[in-house]
Amino acid sequence: MITRNNLPSSYIPYSTLVICSNTMLGGGHIVAVGEVLPLVIGKGEKPQIWLQAISNPKTNEFVSIIEASVSKHPAVEILEQNGSIEVTIQNNKILIVRAESQDKAVVSQLDLRPIGLNLVGTTASLSVGGTTLSGNSMSGGGVLIGFGG
Repeated sequence: MITRNNLPSSYIPYSTLVICSNTMLGGGHIVAVGEVLPLVIGKGEKPQIWLQAISNPKTNEFVSIIEASVSKHPAVEILEQNGSIEVTIQNNKILIVRAESQDKAVVSQLDLRPIGLNLVGTTASLSVGGTTLSGNSMSGGGVLIGFGG
């Protein structure tokens, strides 16, 4: 399980990561559920994605479905084209990430509802439950959106 204290050994954060119009500078993570990081995006020849789905909401147990941009589940498809990575689950596009440079990537589409998180975004904004985030910035690491303790 990927947590803040147990990151993949090949993970290298982007200096700038734009998530649905919100910018993280100097590293950091998009979302955390307690200590678990369901989505981790790092740099490499192509954006490196690690994605974990909630397997048991009562106990906050997660199962890995993507590791270093490789699908680990038959329902998860990864398509690479023109510097972008698109992730689909059962024909639902849940993530589009594009590397703009060695140190910058942009998440232009996000819908983590199929894996148990109410997190949806487009190029204009990111919605979490009933809250919408648009054009915000954060720096110095940490987590943009945290659920639970």
